[in-house]
Amino acid sequence: MEGRSQSVGGTVEFLWESAEEMLVHIEPDRPGAPHVFEITGALLERLSDSISEGDRVEIEYVVVEHEVIDPDAGPSETLRAEVRDVKVLG
Repeated sequence: MEGRSQSVGGTVEFLWESAEEMLVHIEPDRPGAPHVFEITGALLERLSDSISEGDRVEIEYVVVEHEVIDPDAGPSETLRAEVRDVKVLG
């Protein structure tokens, strides 16, 4: 299942980056909106030198199903935000 395209604006509070991914934690403008995003691939290459903590961003994403494995309860389906684009606003 893939949902419709959505976006959320906010301020970057925390960045964590490895060779394969970047985790971006924002303080969203809209309460209850997604606030942690995983960025990979070409988007990671484009953003790695242009995004910093404190920046204002707009993140475009779609909601997708994601399997989570709990050691006690086994696999279950949940939803996560799959990032399609990030605009650094300043």
